[in-house]
Amino acid sequence: MNPHTWNETVWQRLLQLRGKLPHALLLHGRAGIGKLALAEQLAQLVLCENPQADGHEACGACPSCHWLRQGSHPDFLKLQPAALDENDPDAELAERKSPAAGQHISVAQVRELTRFVQLSAHRGGLRIALIHPAETMNAVAANALLKTLEEPPPNILLILVSHQSSRLLPTILSRCHQIRFTLPGTDAAQSWLIQQGVREAAVCLAQAGGAPLLASQLADADYQARRRGFLSGLVKMNSADTLRIAEHHAKQPLPDMVHWLQLWVHDLVSLHLAGRVFYQVDYQQELRGMAGRANLFGLLDFQRRLQAARASVQHPLATQMVLEDLLLEYAGLFE
Repeated sequence: MNPHTWNETVWQRLLQLRGKLPHALLLHGRAGIGKLALAEQLAQLVLCENPQADGHEACGACPSCHWLRQGSHPDFLKLQPAALDENDPDAELAERKSPAAGQHISVAQVRELTRFVQLSAHRGGLRIALIHPAETMNAVAANALLKTLEEPPPNILLILVSHQSSRLLPTILSRCHQIRFTLPGTDAAQSWLIQQGVREAAVCLAQAGGAPLLASQLADADYQARRRGFLSGLVKMNSADTLRIAEHHAKQPLPDMVHWLQLWVHDLVSLHLAGRVFYQVDYQQELRGMAGRANLFGLLDFQRRLQAARASVQHPLATQMVLEDLLLEYAGLFE
């Protein structure tokens, strides 16, 4: 059974392909909407030795299903960055949890895949390799994969899962059958979150940009407490406060703080342009009170500054120094 009902249409499309699967599938769309779960469900169904009568679900009891649950199926290979935590649904928060060293799929991993696809299937069916997130392959790894995509061995299925397919090589994109995932409706997403026990479903869903699996991770009480502690400091901050606030938050993960600041500034810009708050909906009153005090063009310039900072925060020389510089520039927007 599809664990995320909002992806049922996509699942039906995948079922229609079952009898004529391409050698490579690309499942792409926003992070946190269940692409990885559906990719793994498809792999289990294809490898299952006794699927249910309608052919829509794996049996869950045959040797293949058992091996997949144990992570030891000889005809299944999963490639992902070393930093990804297997316990995170769709592994969406790996960037903020893990060091940069393990953020990429290496050429050594792709070479392992090359050896894997050259072997015959142990159970006489397909061999399946799942690559997630595909855009984390470095340039050498991506080119190594391209060779397999150009001349795929028989009885192979490559499933690429991507949160940012625009980062993939055009030659990789052209050799994959692409299936796009879309965000679920707000009501469906909030209903699912409430079923998962998320108390502030609407608040967390807004922070996640409408992606329910990501929202369920953001509901972590410690994460929300840290976020609110940081955002509360942004409301009345002036240039004289930046050193104190930066020192107070110096031990927090810098990627988190840059991300929170990005969403905060995005909402200030949105209030100027669209009159609404998209992300930090639990701070609507504060944001509305601040938006008119900041120049739109200054906010847009600072947005670009934050985007550049986001790309380099994994290896900060000094968190406090970087944060102080950003907060000083932020405070200047209101003076």
